[in-house]
This record gives sequence, structure tokens and C-alpha cells, in this order.
Amino acid sequence: MFYSMKKILKDSIPILSLLMIIQIFGGQILNAHLEKFLMLPILLMFIPMVNGVCGNIGSILGARVSSGLHVGYITPDLRGKELRENIIGVLILSLLTFGFLGCLVYVISFSFKLVVIMIGAGMLLTLGVICLCIPTAMISFRRGVDPDTVVIPILTTGADVLGILCLLLMIKLVGI
Repeated sequence: MFYSMKKILKDSIPILSLLMIIQIFGGQILNAHLEKFLMLPILLMFIPMVNGVCGNIGSILGARVSSGLHVGYITPDLRGKELRENIIGVLILSLLTFGFLGCLVYVISFSFKLVVIMIGAGMLLTLGVICLCIPTAMISFRRGVDPDTVVIPILTTGADVLGILCLLLMIKLVGI
């Protein structure tokens, strides 16, 4: 039997322990740069929006890739039409979602700089999540670890930490 409580715990506990430490460092990054977010309080709203949306989009990709590996329509290498189509679908979904959020930000703030920050950080984070998802799923599958057990926790933690870094980068690039 592939799914057993013992195997799930054995596979999950080490990675979840490591991810807790990574989350602490993510919080420290945010704490170190809090003054940038406090300059313009609307930027504080961007953190959960960007992290949440990208975490959800990454979870969609992670679930589809994990299921595809289990069923066999995605092969554990980087070639394949199905994998490419899933990545393109996630990029389109991300562009549409962050474009919509950018429109909402403009309606609230009337600031194109904030729109650029929202869309730029969201798309950068989407690329980061894709680059985190595919290798995580492939490596775990090849090593006999159920990708469903490790991919989503890694993606959500990665999205949280990378989201803060992407927002900081876009704030610096835009010049707020």
C-alpha cells in the first residue's frame, strides 16, 4: 500500500521541520524591511494578496504535476507536452489574476507604480513558484516520496518567503 500513516509521517516530519525554520527566516526578512512597507500602508495589503494568490496558483500546479506523475501522463523529466501546457496555463492564470488585482489596486490608489509593483511581484513570484514546484515534484517522485506529501508545503513556504523578496525587489525597482 502506497499510502500509509507511517510513510506519510516519515516523509512529512523532516520536511515540515525544515520549512518551519525557513518560515522564521521569512518573517525576519519582513521584520528587517518593515519600514519600507510602513512608508505606504497599502503595501502591507500586498503581502497576503501576493503570497496567498501565488501560493494557491502554485498549489494548483503542484497538484496537477503530482497527479500527472502518479497517473503517468507526465514523465519525471522536463520534457513533455503535458508539463509544458500546465506551466503555460499557470502563467496565463497568474497574469489574469494579478492583472485583475492590479486593476483593483489602481481603483483604490490611482497609482500606476503600485499596479506595477503588484503585477511585477506576482509574475516574478509565479516564475519562482514554477521553478520550485517542478524540481520538487520530479525529485520526490524519483526518490519514492509521494509528491502530494511534500510539494504543497514546500510551495506554500516558498511562496511566502519569495513573495516578500519579490515585493521588496519591485518596490526598489519602481522607486517607492
